Amino acid sequence: MRCLAILLLTAAPVSAEQIYGSAELQFGQSQMAGAPVALQGADGSLMETHGAVRLGTQFGNGFYAQGDLSFGLTDNANAAPNTYNSSNSVVFHVGRSGADGSVGGFAGVVSSDHDNDVTDDALRSILGAEGARRLGAGLSLQGHLGYLTGSSGTDTVATVSNGVFAGVGLGYALSDRFDVTASLGYINGQMDAPSTVVEAWRFQVRADRDIAAVDGLSAFAAIQYGEYHQKEIVGADDITDITSVVVGMTYRFGGQASTAPKTARLDYLEAFLANTGGVLE
Repeated sequence: MRCLAILLLTAAPVSAEQIYGSAELQFGQSQMAGAPVALQGADGSLMETHGAVRLGTQFGNGFYAQGDLSFGLTDNANAAPNTYNSSNSVVFHVGRSGADGSVGGFAGVVSSDHDNDVTDDALRSILGAEGARRLGAGLSLQGHLGYLTGSSGTDTVATVSNGVFAGVGLGYALSDRFDVTASLGYINGQMDAPSTVVEAWRFQVRADRDIAAVDGLSAFAAIQYGEYHQKEIVGADDITDITSVVVGMTYRFGGQASTAPKTARLDYLEAFLANTGGVLE
């Protein structure tokens, strides 16, 4: 028994060092402009909520495995159709991380409900590759490329189905406690008929600041600007611009939280899939 107790006490810190994770919650306010917002009677104001939990392990040889669970809500707060939208996703990442960066892949599912009822739930599968590179002097670069396929909804107001998506981000650590990141997310897919093409992109500048009083806790604020672009077969294209301001908190835990691999953040993708059915149709 004494030998077993010594073994457990020796092994416990090693096991704890292999586990890392984070929990994040953010709130935002957006403003829409452009067609066909006026046709829907929407007032152009969106309230957004998004949350995510990430849990992973990184082995001594650099290989990592991570799971992400997230949800998002958008509420237009008026009687316009399809203005209360939700999204959920489960994504798994595997790869290898080293001193200079990481490379890996991801797979998962994203579901969305375009007006908070049971008539138009959509479910898509996603698959892609990701990577990150440390450039020195506090600078880092990361990106991902993926493909999505699946149901685009079960009613006449559908959303993006088969298509490709990509993201790139450039981060800079101003200090040990303050980071700034600029990122761009893009998707090109189909809506309704195969000939209807939708493009959407979002540019974001985000600042994260550690809170010294609580180990692992940080606050962040971000400014986002994006565009939903539906290329109409007949007539002028529908283009909707969305400008957002978001704030939130992140809590990181685990012995390797500070050195965890930089995996793809797909929150922009969830918002695109949940909102294109209501914003563009």
